[in-house]
Amino acid sequence: MNRKGLTPLMATIMLLAFALVIGTITMNWGKGYVERLTEEQAVGPSESIVINPNALNDPLKVLMVNYIEGKITKEEYDQKVREFS
Repeated sequence: MNRKGLTPLMATIMLLAFALVIGTITMNWGKGYVERLTEEQAVGPSESIVINPNALNDPLKVLMVNYIEGKITKEEYDQKVREFS
């Protein structure tokens, strides 16, 4: 019986090609999956919180909101916090 098979070199090349194809498919699927998760989190509840400083009862909270919104500088914020202390 004269059977012919793959040479070890050819088998190795085929295994490497198969691994590369499977790896590429997995990485592309993973990239799309992670991008979709990131987009869903960006629209999550942390982005939709609205704070109305006029509805706050504590002047320190109003000061914090004004600093977060960029209405006052860091120096002004620090100075006014010291005044409350």
